[in-house]
Amino acid sequence: MKKNVWSRVLSALGLMLLLSTFVTFLFGNTQLVAAKALLGLAGIAAGLALSESGGARRFFTGRAAHFGFFTGVSALCVVALLGTANWLAYRRPHTWDLTKNQLFTLSEDTVRTLRGLPVEVSALAFYRQDEPDYPAAQDLLRRYAALSPRFTWRLVDPYRSPELVKQYGITDTGPRLVVTAQGAKGDARVRQPTEQELTNAVVKLTRGGEKKLYFVQGHGEPDPRDEGQKGYGVATRSLESEGIEVGTLVLLERAQVPADAAAVIVAGAKKPLLAPELKALQDYAARGGHLGVFLEPAVDAGLGPLLASFGVEADDDIVLDPSPVAQLFGGTALTPMVQPTQRHPITRDIAQTALAFPTTRSLVALTGARSAPTPLALSGRESWGETDLKGLFSTGAEQDEGEKRGPLPVAMAAARPPEAQDGRRSAEARLVVAGSSAFFANQYQQLLGNLDFFLNAASWLAEREDRITIRPKGREATTLFLTEAQVTMLKFLTIDVLPVSLLGLGLAVWLVRRGK
Repeated sequence: MKKNVWSRVLSALGLMLLLSTFVTFLFGNTQLVAAKALLGLAGIAAGLALSESGGARRFFTGRAAHFGFFTGVSALCVVALLGTANWLAYRRPHTWDLTKNQLFTLSEDTVRTLRGLPVEVSALAFYRQDEPDYPAAQDLLRRYAALSPRFTWRLVDPYRSPELVKQYGITDTGPRLVVTAQGAKGDARVRQPTEQELTNAVVKLTRGGEKKLYFVQGHGEPDPRDEGQKGYGVATRSLESEGIEVGTLVLLERAQVPADAAAVIVAGAKKPLLAPELKALQDYAARGGHLGVFLEPAVDAGLGPLLASFGVEADDDIVLDPSPVAQLFGGTALTPMVQPTQRHPITRDIAQTALAFPTTRSLVALTGARSAPTPLALSGRESWGETDLKGLFSTGAEQDEGEKRGPLPVAMAAARPPEAQDGRRSAEARLVVAGSSAFFANQYQQLLGNLDFFLNAASWLAEREDRITIRPKGREATTLFLTEAQVTMLKFLTIDVLPVSLLGLGLAVWLVRRGK
């Protein structure tokens, strides 16, 4: 290559390096700015040294200099615009969540919770910068703070702040995120920096007056603490994470429902309740108590009169749905998919999310009752209520004449004024009844909207209407973890090196072609 060509190429690259120091300066690396300036000056000097005799003078005074000047000014403007755009993006960040499952968009429940914070809430996250959870915690807390000025946060390096580690009792294996709220007793710990856990911690701290919900025991009901497939352990932990205390209640040991009961749940009773137990529940309802009744198929728990007082009757059948779509998750017609209605606050927000109701009975609204029950969920049109329960598993099931056809109500809610004047517990007695007791067991609670439905029903019974919502789900994404140095290098290569190199090469090619 001729010396004159080398001269133009080196001069062009040197000029671009010199001009691009402005962009590099925005990164705050003064050493790199100085190095690029020196390289730029060296390139220009080398270009001049290699130019022909008088070339330097012609370069600065000829037509090439004229066009080069305007080219340089144009390049400088482009670089300045790029730099300004990046500076504005850094100062006023705005993001778009383009992921398929909206992985980086906070749920409606979280947004509503943060925008309605009644007190100041702060979060301390104990993570080192080199830990995998550090960027996730930082990003999550930043998004929470952007939604509410009442939410503040701070990332704490446990090695540099041992006094805070000791004060909050932080361990390597325990919860590393501590949430506190103004006026709240104690704090709430978050084991993993996820939206679901963090929102639950905020809710638990900011909803004053913890409610207590009792599960009736003694008739073969699943243990609310059982972590097996048929237990209610997950649902119980979800209730407690939202500030609802869960206890068990053996009605034979006491004559009435405890005074601190916000609601009583009878779920999965496989034997009839005795007369004193039924009387305790009826007295509780008569004083404005709130009951959740989740039935077992082919079991008469003796709850018929209690349900009838709210205008509900449970049929002695099992809802079968042979359609393939209805069996996507359960595998058989015994686990039909049912659709929530929009007629009640419990299901209004989850009406678009189907539920999986295994071995469910159908319900009937009685006429002439004191309250008019509202259907919460209906089975599909191809379903029917199979009444031949003995032949169901021996000869198979076929729809017979006289059996009810879908859609059939499988869950209802009802409310009525208290009957007793003394010892009133609330302004109205409430009932939520479902034909299935297994839909919120550990085995099925993760299917579709099952857990949301149960938690919404429990919240309505406990008069926590603000918690009737669609809760954030645990969402997984493929994450690339980069160190701070790697992030800086990536920005430098994409914002500085790549565009500047292209501009420099383009200018060099243009100068070489102009010189021919």
